[in-house]
Amino acid sequence: MQSTGIVRRMDELGRVVIPKELRRIMRIREGEELAVYATEDALILKKFSAVSEMIDFQQEYASSIYRTTGFTAFITDNDRVVAMSGDLGKCPLGTAIGDLLEDVISSRKVSAYDGIDIKPFFDGNVDKVLGQVVAPILMNGDVMGAVVLYLKKEPTELAVKTAETCAHFIAGRL
Repeated sequence: MQSTGIVRRMDELGRVVIPKELRRIMRIREGEELAVYATEDALILKKFSAVSEMIDFQQEYASSIYRTTGFTAFITDNDRVVAMSGDLGKCPLGTAIGDLLEDVISSRKVSAYDGIDIKPFFDGNVDKVLGQVVAPILMNGDVMGAVVLYLKKEPTELAVKTAETCAHFIAGRL
């Protein structure tokens, strides 16, 4: 464990402020959940992601989206890709989502892109991607991640409704 040299005092209610610099580096946002672990001589705070806690389910779900629709499917939490299936846009699980996708999902609305508006969220065969749909996974108004679909044609209402329905379904499982 690396020391930051930062010391904070606990208040009478047991609260400790996490320094802004560390929150920025760790991408910890207001309202985000943290898991607390204790060892013999340390407390450990770890970012908690309900989406990545169910990684086997998410991978099977991404695979079923691809098998039934032909859409390449990515499922993310707020920081990383937790599941992926399809033949467009390969990326290793655990790949950071990046600021561009983070901005899109923080809008809390379903977004569709085609033509020159396509956003290169992930590496891979993006030259074959002719459409994208992003649906944020929302639980109690909080963004928990996103369903991102890469399409071999321009987005249709079916693609938009598929992404939206998948995001709602995942949120209901959290």
